[in-house]
Order: sequence, then C-alpha cells, then structure tokens
Amino acid sequence: MGAYKDRKIALKNLGKLVEDPSKVLCVHYSQSQTYDDDYGNISPIITSIVIKSLDDKIDKQFAIHFEADKAGIPKDQIQDSYRELELRILKSFNDFVKRHDHCIWVHWDMKNIHFGFEAIKHRYEKLFEGLNDYHEIPSHSKHSLYIILEGMYGEGFVNGPDQFKELMTSNNSGVEQPVYLAKEIESSEFESKNFKSVIDSVDCKVEFLKKAVKKLINRKLTIQNKNRYAMFLDVISHPVFNLIGWVATLGGLILALYSIFK
Repeated sequence: MGAYKDRKIALKNLGKLVEDPSKVLCVHYSQSQTYDDDYGNISPIITSIVIKSLDDKIDKQFAIHFEADKAGIPKDQIQDSYRELELRILKSFNDFVKRHDHCIWVHWDMKNIHFGFEAIKHRYEKLFEGLNDYHEIPSHSKHSLYIILEGMYGEGFVNGPDQFKELMTSNNSGVEQPVYLAKEIESSEFESKNFKSVIDSVDCKVEFLKKAVKKLINRKLTIQNKNRYAMFLDVISHPVFNLIGWVATLGGLILALYSIFK
C-alpha cells in the first residue's frame, strides 16, 4: 500500500477519535513473568490495567495490589493469592468493557496474544476456565496509535528500540519521564513487590496516550522522522504557505480586474 493510501486510512481512523471524546478510551496494562504451579509457564499474569477517557472524565486503575488491599491481604502474603486477585482484575475490567461497549479504545501496539487484548482474553479464559460472560471489544473499536502514526508518517517515524518511550520523550522537551518503565522492568518490579512503581509507569503511559491523541488531532505532536509525502503535506498546509497562496490569488485577482477596467 502506498503512502497516500496509508495516510488516508490513518486519517480516517484518527477522525473517529474526534467525533465524541467522551467515547474514546485510552488503555494500557502491565504483566509479570511470575508463575506458580497453577498458572503454568506460558501466559504471564496481568498485574494492572489503566483506562482514561479522552475527555478526562474517566480515570480507572485495576491492579493486583489494590485488590489485595480491599481483601485485607498483607503485602508479604500477596504472592499466595495471585490467582484470586488477578481474577478480580479481569472481572472488573470485563464489567467495565460491558458498560462501555459503545466506546473506541486507543492503545499502543496491543496487537496479539503475547501482549494485547488477546493476551487479556487468554488470561480470562484460562482463569475462568472458559469465556462465559466474556465481553470482547470488536476489532473495529480498537485503534493502535502506533499504526495511525505509521500510516501518517511512514515506518521509522520514531527512533530507538523503545519507540513509545522515545515518542514520549521527544514530546516532553527531550526529558525522560522518571516513572516510565519498560515492560520487562515493570515485570521485575512487580516480582520485587514494588507495586506503586508499576502502576505509576502504566498510568504515565496511558496519560501520554491521551495527550498524544489530542496533540495529533491538532497536528502538534512532535514526530522525529516523516516520509517525503508527509513532509510535503506539512509544507503546503503550513500557515506561511497558505498566506503566500492567498497573496498570490489576491494579486492575480487585482491584475485581472486591472486588465478589465484599464
């Protein structure tokens, strides 16, 4: 698919996000490689999920340590109740999805069973021993900001192995967010029971997702690398270029009127 078609599709999907900000939800989650005999050694534990709406009216956090606190489970015993606590997270998330089945979900590359909505579905099916009462988000309601940006600006629109972090940093005057953790670090922090650092990391990622969508809508999101087509469109849509075009049009009109009435 060419740059023109890619951008056209990306802009169409971006357009869906501006129709009603109250129905646009940004989401991200964390997982851990911590296992026990009941879990097996394939799918990682879902440790936290954060959701924020584009209109700033929804800010939800689901986390294992929050559920442990509700249940009165001490921090030093929390590892004995991972199954029960993860079940609570998944049920709460599923109930939330049911109540918001009219919404659009914005995420960052949550695309498969290794990390994404399919991974959450897999954990639900595994722990509940089936998908009874599971409410799946339709594919047309899920939009990856990564895919939208790639469609608008081309492959390699941001540098570095952790593109999410690089995009966040470049839109924060080059300053890294101190609470941001890579997925692997979130996992090790969870295993060390540093639960606050994990939820803070996921929260900052969702907060940036929300801000990035708003900036992108207004064409104020800083992009490190753009393909030639995007660069061309940026030039011709720049206010200075529009001013030149307006002056040239006015000049042509004056010359035309002069030739008529001279």
